[in-house]
Amino acid sequence: MSVLVSVVIPVFNAAPYLDECLRSIAGQSFKSIEIIIINDGSTDNSEEVIKKYSSSDSRIKYFSQDNHGLGYTRNRGISLTEGQYIFFLDSDDTIPRNAIQKLVEAASKEEADYSAGKVLRFNKERKYVPIRHLEFKLYKKSETTTVSQNPEMLQDSIACNKLWKKDFLVKNELSFTEGKLYEDLALTLKAAVLANKIAVIDDVVYHWRVREEEGQPSITQEQMKLHNTLDRLHALQSNRLWLRQAGVRDRVMEENDLKSLLDVLRLHVIKYAQIEESEKQEWQNRILGFLKEIPDRVADRLPKKEKNLYDLLISGNFTDLALFSKMYTNTETVPIVLQKDNEFILKGTKAAYNVTGDLKPIMIVRDIKEKADEWVMTGEITIPKASSQIIGEFYGLTRISKEFVKTSMTMKSSAESALYPYEKQSFKVSINPALFCTSSAEPVFDFYYRLSGDDTLHKPARVRLASNLKMPLQFKAARKVITLYRTNYGNLSIRIENFSLAKNAFRLISRYVSSGR
Repeated sequence: MSVLVSVVIPVFNAAPYLDECLRSIAGQSFKSIEIIIINDGSTDNSEEVIKKYSSSDSRIKYFSQDNHGLGYTRNRGISLTEGQYIFFLDSDDTIPRNAIQKLVEAASKEEADYSAGKVLRFNKERKYVPIRHLEFKLYKKSETTTVSQNPEMLQDSIACNKLWKKDFLVKNELSFTEGKLYEDLALTLKAAVLANKIAVIDDVVYHWRVREEEGQPSITQEQMKLHNTLDRLHALQSNRLWLRQAGVRDRVMEENDLKSLLDVLRLHVIKYAQIEESEKQEWQNRILGFLKEIPDRVADRLPKKEKNLYDLLISGNFTDLALFSKMYTNTETVPIVLQKDNEFILKGTKAAYNVTGDLKPIMIVRDIKEKADEWVMTGEITIPKASSQIIGEFYGLTRISKEFVKTSMTMKSSAESALYPYEKQSFKVSINPALFCTSSAEPVFDFYYRLSGDDTLHKPARVRLASNLKMPLQFKAARKVITLYRTNYGNLSIRIENFSLAKNAFRLISRYVSSGR
């Protein structure tokens, strides 16, 4: 394929992750690339890592500058490119080996203005699809589309899972916002609306790292500085004005409004308790002013959790909003959620809120012992806000017919003095592999943990496997081979095969895991 792809990598203090990032781009199956690395004033040893790669790969072009921020640096990268296509890669992320190849093939075949594919978030323990992409069923199939045909494409404002035709960016004067946060919101929205063709593929093309420090209180507090929220509002308001001036269809405007609501509620309002007191009044005024620009019918489309935050904010019930914020961000200093049997109640000033559906458990298997006729698993369960012993179940479920196999489990509180004494618990599960040699034609069981009670309130959680566990494990029974394995997303599953396939079991599992959840 006689095209050149320019990969733009801005770098700022990314030394711990940079080696992994550069290995992923240097090892791409598509070889016709130039790699433009711009060191944006790093003060760590990022330059040392970059020079190690640039000295051995002639495709790398290295530039250094004083710190100007991500928007400026990406725009400079565009001006330096010589390729027909441009791909943006952040220096703490990675891409699969065939990512560029698949994006180029899709964009070239369809003569699209850009191509786009799946994103996976990842950390040391697991991988998962961003919640917004799941909710709006993005990248479920390969197709050629437009925003008029599929307005939900606006829900993806990531710049890095897309391969951009350079002529398209230049012709439409599309660039990243400089000097402000959320620099990619304007470019991705305008590009989506202006594109005559968008080539969508159902392959994973981007691995977006969850930085270990993202959940730390200091980072959250920095995100809740007034200037941070105002930068978001400015970007969203500018986009809304641009759409009005462009005269887009009502469906497109409404989808953008829904995206804006979700952005503000999930990334800012949910952290309301972290706002500095001196900035709260202006924060409230600016957020409310923005939300009131959006029609009520759009707010009616919000999921239950976000609609509740929206209603509290619009009604001016900031006291209860602060309680919800503390609950969601785990920043309360006294218990504010009451447990009643297997349900959880947040007592506000004007109402008692059943928040059971908002508190999803997390179960992680840390160790597995193989015995004569069973696997014995131990690990920990987090049951948010649990103050007393609680009943739950560990079970396997087939993917299509939903055949159910329950296993025995014991639990023990491991933090008696915690704010919520039963929030952290250890568990022990015994699995008899022979129980899974059922009459079901389906060969795979995925494992879940769910609190007992109302199924409409208690959300099942996929059981995760610690990354250091050696997998897969095998057991033979009733002329079957039962294999316990880790899926591509770091979850626990079992596969059953006929004994005659034992020789090929591991090969088949490897093939299957590549499409696992």
